[in-house]
Amino acid sequence: MVKMRNPWKGTMTKRERFYNQMHYEFDLQYSIPLMERCAYTYYGCCEPLDNKMKILEKIPNLRKIGVSPWADVNKMAEQLGGKYVYARKPNPANVAIKTSPEIVRRETEQTVQACIKYGCPCEFVLKDISTVNYNPENLIVWAKTVSQTLDEYYGE
Repeated sequence: MVKMRNPWKGTMTKRERFYNQMHYEFDLQYSIPLMERCAYTYYGCCEPLDNKMKILEKIPNLRKIGVSPWADVNKMAEQLGGKYVYARKPNPANVAIKTSPEIVRRETEQTVQACIKYGCPCEFVLKDISTVNYNPENLIVWAKTVSQTLDEYYGE
């Protein structure tokens, strides 16, 4: 039997960027009572959260924060430090037409360097893919490039 204390509570924040007070008023004040019932909370999706850490710290049991392609990479790593997992959401456009290993490597390195600098654990979550232009090889190139880059920084 799955109880509320067992699973992770994930949230989707697919809405326009709006001010912290409004974010709290229209989303978090209603979500927090549900999150309090869960053992661990993961928050974030497509919205840049680099200017919202003050309100995110109100979330109980928060363990992971999604970092969208539009967030300030260094600012997020500095704010998350070792307190939260930096759940990087790379730009899905990088697999849409033709995947460039150089672009993927640069994006991955930027995140890893910031996370190492600020002692922040990180993960990479490729999501919101609407197309690979009938070329699933794009996903293989992306995964190999990210994996190789991580191995260079963290070892195998």
